[in-house]
Amino acid sequence: MLSAYDRSLARRALGIAALVGCIVLLVVTATDEGGGFAKRAALCAALAPAAGGIGALAAARIARARGESRALEALGADPFRVMRGAVLGGAIVAAIGPALVLAEVADLEPLFPRPAAPSAWIVEPDGGMRDTIRGTRLGPGGVLEVALRSAEAFAGAPIGERRAAVGIALVILAVAAPLVATREGGSSGRVAFAVLLVVAMIAAFQLVAAGRASAFVVCVPPLVLLAHALVSRYRGAPPR
Repeated sequence: MLSAYDRSLARRALGIAALVGCIVLLVVTATDEGGGFAKRAALCAALAPAAGGIGALAAARIARARGESRALEALGADPFRVMRGAVLGGAIVAAIGPALVLAEVADLEPLFPRPAAPSAWIVEPDGGMRDTIRGTRLGPGGVLEVALRSAEAFAGAPIGERRAAVGIALVILAVAAPLVATREGGSSGRVAFAVLLVVAMIAAFQLVAAGRASAFVVCVPPLVLLAHALVSRYRGAPPR
């Protein structure tokens, strides 16, 4: 059961996370004019856990600044239990990400950027020409047709596997990001860890896009973040 304080903290985190999410939506819409709704939805889905984490972090910082968490901990409350509302509020917004992906609303192409393969034209017996990479054919009379594409054009994991992998990764992030954000500790170490996580995520998506790894490689950095959150949860609180 959630207490009145938990609900208050959850509303605070939810409101801040929703505000951050709206800013993300505006930025994506303004900077990705060429992309359709589905592609913009994919970018917003990928950033939803970050918005949830920021909301949880802000709510936790406000609670600590007001002395609310200190007072409850002084009464014997577990630090994780005190911040449960902030985690819940952030996770609600973060969960929008995997929901968009698993509901097949988002087009995942922007998350797996891949350089276009060079054209490979071959001359056919009837005098026409065919691009085996892009799947176009120039007939003898100059008529463009759609032809079969080379397997090279489809390098990488199948779209269904990618969608499942990204959905799982975002579910993990939706839980792990608010957990880590509400943990008490130094900001410098938290920022450094976040930067490393982002770099690892980008590298994982690039490997999958290039066909060098299974799509489920994108789940590895979120699992590391979740493990870090759980270890921090059961480790002793840092000295004050």
